[in-house]
Amino acid sequence: MEEEIDQGCTRDCKLEMEKLDAEDLGEEVKDHFSVVNQLETSIANDFRNEQMGARDFLEEAGPSSFNDKFSNGSFRMDIDDDMDFDYSDSDDELDSSLQDLDEGFLKSFCKKAATAFFDQYGLISHQINSYNDFVRNGIQNVFDSIGEIVIEPGYDPSKKGDGDWRRASLKFGKVTLEKPKFWTGEKFSSVDGAKEYLNLLPRHARLQNMTYSSRIKVETHLQVFTESLSRSDKFKTGVEKFVEKTLLNEYHTDVNFGRLPVMVNSDLCWMSEIEERDCEFEQGGYFVIKGAEKTFIAQEQICLKRLWVAKHPTWTISYRPVSRRKRIFVKLVPKVENITAGEKILTVYFYVTEVPIWLLFFALGVPNDREVVKMIDLDVEDSAISNILVASIYDADRKYEGFRKGGNAQKYIKELMQGCRFPPTESVEECITNYLFPHLKSPEQKACFLAYMVKCLLEAYRGGRKVDNRDDLRNKRLELAGELLERELRVHIKHAERRMVKAVQRDLYKDREVQSIDHYLDASIITNGLSRAFSTGAWSHPFKRMERISGIVATIRRTNPLQATADMRKTRQQVSYTGRVGDARYPHPSHWGKICFLSTPDGENCGLVKNLASMGLVSTNILNRESLLQKFYECGMEMLVDDASTLLNGKHKIFLDGDWVGICKDSSSFVARLRRKRRKTEVPHQIEIKRDKHHGEVRIFADAGRILRPLLIVQNLKKIKDLKGDFSFQSLLDSSIIEFIGPEEEEDCQTAWGVRYLFTAELENPPIKYTHCELDSSFLLGLSCGIIPFANHDHARRVLYQSEKHSQQAIGFSTTNSSIRVDTNSHQLYYPQRPLFRTILSDCLGRSKYDHHKGMLPRPEFFNGQCAIVAVNVHLGYNQEDSLVMNRASLERGMFRTEHVRSYKAEVENSEAAGKKQKTDDLVSFGKMQSKIGRVDSLDDDGFPYIGANLQTGDIVIGKHAATGVDHSIKLKHTEKGMVQKVVLSANDEGKNFAVVSLRQVRSPCLGDKFSSMHGQKGVLGFLESQENFPFTKQGIVPDIVINPHAFPSRQTPGQLLEAALAKGIALGGGLKYATPFSTPSVEDITAQLHRLGFSRWGDERVYDGRTGEKVQSLIFMGPTFYQRLTHMAEDKVKFRNTGPVHPLTRQPVADRKRFGGIKFGEMERDCLIAHGAAANLHERLFTLSDSSQMHICRKCNNMANVIQRPVFGGRKIRGPYCRFCESVEDVVRVNVPYGAKLLCQELFSMGISLKFDTELC
Repeated sequence: MEEEIDQGCTRDCKLEMEKLDAEDLGEEVKDHFSVVNQLETSIANDFRNEQMGARDFLEEAGPSSFNDKFSNGSFRMDIDDDMDFDYSDSDDELDSSLQDLDEGFLKSFCKKAATAFFDQYGLISHQINSYNDFVRNGIQNVFDSIGEIVIEPGYDPSKKGDGDWRRASLKFGKVTLEKPKFWTGEKFSSVDGAKEYLNLLPRHARLQNMTYSSRIKVETHLQVFTESLSRSDKFKTGVEKFVEKTLLNEYHTDVNFGRLPVMVNSDLCWMSEIEERDCEFEQGGYFVIKGAEKTFIAQEQICLKRLWVAKHPTWTISYRPVSRRKRIFVKLVPKVENITAGEKILTVYFYVTEVPIWLLFFALGVPNDREVVKMIDLDVEDSAISNILVASIYDADRKYEGFRKGGNAQKYIKELMQGCRFPPTESVEECITNYLFPHLKSPEQKACFLAYMVKCLLEAYRGGRKVDNRDDLRNKRLELAGELLERELRVHIKHAERRMVKAVQRDLYKDREVQSIDHYLDASIITNGLSRAFSTGAWSHPFKRMERISGIVATIRRTNPLQATADMRKTRQQVSYTGRVGDARYPHPSHWGKICFLSTPDGENCGLVKNLASMGLVSTNILNRESLLQKFYECGMEMLVDDASTLLNGKHKIFLDGDWVGICKDSSSFVARLRRKRRKTEVPHQIEIKRDKHHGEVRIFADAGRILRPLLIVQNLKKIKDLKGDFSFQSLLDSSIIEFIGPEEEEDCQTAWGVRYLFTAELENPPIKYTHCELDSSFLLGLSCGIIPFANHDHARRVLYQSEKHSQQAIGFSTTNSSIRVDTNSHQLYYPQRPLFRTILSDCLGRSKYDHHKGMLPRPEFFNGQCAIVAVNVHLGYNQEDSLVMNRASLERGMFRTEHVRSYKAEVENSEAAGKKQKTDDLVSFGKMQSKIGRVDSLDDDGFPYIGANLQTGDIVIGKHAATGVDHSIKLKHTEKGMVQKVVLSANDEGKNFAVVSLRQVRSPCLGDKFSSMHGQKGVLGFLESQENFPFTKQGIVPDIVINPHAFPSRQTPGQLLEAALAKGIALGGGLKYATPFSTPSVEDITAQLHRLGFSRWGDERVYDGRTGEKVQSLIFMGPTFYQRLTHMAEDKVKFRNTGPVHPLTRQPVADRKRFGGIKFGEMERDCLIAHGAAANLHERLFTLSDSSQMHICRKCNNMANVIQRPVFGGRKIRGPYCRFCESVEDVVRVNVPYGAKLLCQELFSMGISLKFDTELC
């Protein structure tokens, strides 16, 4: 069927080409592509129905899935079947032929362009840019939105009366943020040249447990006045009374509102002015809160500032033009009532008040029903639509009699809004003007837009318009540091404002003198509130005022630089993990090139926590809206008028960020002109232009939070030859060679999957007309996936494990400033190496400091491991399944040797700062005393160990005690030991003294330590073999690692075999070096390279047995492989106990190794012992060493007896077993049962369930 359509379309195109001129030819080609793209859309729908995994989607969307239609590997996410990119640019008349361009030349240019992109934007610029925008504009907008605060005297409004009460008004002015500084206190006031405030750097904040923050200075204008009613001449003024205002006091002061945490490397940070950084891997993008490094996780939120059509729970269309925290929005809801045979009616939710749609139309000045129907502009012959409109008219007539007469509609709306807390004004006209579509000026324009919303809703109801998809990136925006801080800051400013207003009210009511505003403001509310939000991770909800959500803030993990960078590139969707989230966990076609399909955690977060693609860029706010509108007018946009017929008569609507800003006659010409202006930098590069000819809309977006990506413009590829010397990425944008494309605009693009597909496009039948091209197909993956060699050859689950787990757990050289850091846990690999292979992404991420390598080295901090000679073979049965056998001599020479540093922190109150709040006897101070909880042999008199002291388990690492002698020292727990590396003593910004002691421990790999290759081939060290017993080749090469061959088919990681074969060729001087995903050399090329170098083309080696010296009969596959040592070490996980704490309820050993808990013995362990017949061992595990107990059973009635105190003859009382059911004593026996079973019997008995026991076998 597809071939018949293609042949028919091709035949029609050939017949028509003879009749059309050059201008009409483009439209016919577009129509042909519309048919082909419908086939692509059906494939995409099949993907959604089958709910494929990420790997399947990549295979489906890649070249292999489109070979039947597009063997050249193009990809087009076309939901609409229009392609409106202008191929013939009148201003840039360039021949789009590639005959003068070489494929190798274009690939080299793409690599340089990608390098320029990362050099200009980096990897975390979206976080820094968002924070900078908040500092420059966002925080000022927060205070400007508060407006004037009028403070009434007293708390009881009934007591105000008509007298001359004093009132106050407060206005906020300019907001100033200064760079971080800290107060030195009064200790150095007597020192000559001492400063009261010193510059605070991030390293100081980390070392001293401070918050790296800036003071918020706000200009305030406070007026105190009285108001009185005075009579006037009614004949002259027209009013009987007027308000006379008398100013009493006025204050203009700069007030400290609190402290705002400062992002490292932002405009407010001192490091932005310093060329030499503390760490070579430092990129910024995080905060320092009380010494801990915190970063934001980008939050995916629905874009509400656009028309949003939804089907569930009922048909609605919504539009929210203002802040999402305010209850000002419009929603149309069809509602079923017992009128007109149960037809649906249209209502409007305005200020959370349900208003009939017809009532609102007449309140906006529409003269009659015919005009309303004409403005809605739908086919009234459709019975379903006409029934809804008639039912809406009937409902309004029935409930609101005479609403069509002048002023009645506003009167009815006022009655409906009386029970609502909003609006602040009483006039319905003012509410409609200021809050109903505030971007539209006249009531006629508001009525037209409301009618258009009704039209869109009814079209969707009848199937003529698609319902908006919540998972589509077009309908989503990312909330970054700026938006999240603005939301949280508003909450705390509101809290501080309420406290401040109440304090001023008390002085006004009690007739006390009103002072300047800094006397009433508590700056700690904002400072402590933001610090608490960062520390706990509980952030204010975007919609619900009283709720807080988690998952906004994460602590930076410093195992290696890749882990720290990946944490700052994550996104998170706020849904319930346990609930049903529909398709939210599955990839969407709009994620292509913007969200990595594979970098997502497994488990409950799968598909909800994602990572940006390598070249995914988040847009920022474009503030100059007026100049942008002026460019629209130059492109043919017409201004909105008050005439409804002019607005609706065949004109296309133009929306800017969801606001209706104009109309145009020819939307195709308007879009083409605007795109040319964007390519010529007359408008910002980050705006997104979408033409929807089916619905007569042109949607333009310039807001923040959209994910964009750079693409080559095929039409302008010949401009590359005009570039001379080194070029920046900005110059490529200015030259119209590359442009940013967003999810909305990409639907109209025909994108080649790589440069080589451009050269095969002309060979297709029919030829494919590309508009854009990918810089490289590997940039579709995220940062962690893009550096995996041969990732497209491995199973998707293995790639996921490497990108989300192993790459972030691999021990590398995490920082270069470890001497001035006191992290709680840190690891350093002594001899990190770079892999032999290279990928395009790793080359493009190189910094300028590595220019002397001429781009030949991958970025070293993103590879954390060593190159090991790996042999695939069984060895004495110690490497079964996924375990490894390692060469003992290699480890003794320093292979995979790491340094583990653990820091212990303690705080005490400063005796000078404590004052009267705490008794002297209760103060805790550092010092040495004879402790009963541990050894103090290595402590000095100040309570700290000396540098170089070797501490063992049970030693006191920090000594501190109270004046009463109570010991509060910190002791090393079991398995904790090390040599003292540093001792830090200082005071934090809260006035507390604190100490940090760091212990260093050198660790060589031991049995049980975990290792992994870059292909998710993980395993633990199972055996250490001497080098002389290992097999060796005729060249004398002895492997470092031996891995079992059964590990490859079960985990489906042929990429590791290809890596070993390619790395062997690279080590021997071969020319093939790249292992870039989707652009890897073929198996034939790799094997041919080994063959040319004199080795077996399949990587096999003839080896000799090290124990006997005899030749091994079978060939062994051997080659260099990049391996990583992970943080999971046996020394950290060793767990043992003889006796220890038990749970007070179940009397079973508690969990958790730190609490000296027991070893878990579950169902699988139980089944294993049963299978081996080890009954005595099973009894010991589950009874003797767990919760052994005894229980009394009555053999007469088979019920559980109790031990009670009962009377006997002679008035005596004895305590013993007794059956309450049969009142028997002699028949009670004692049996051994687990206490958990006894507890279960007692709990069931409380529910009225009695268990019978047979004691004959006991």
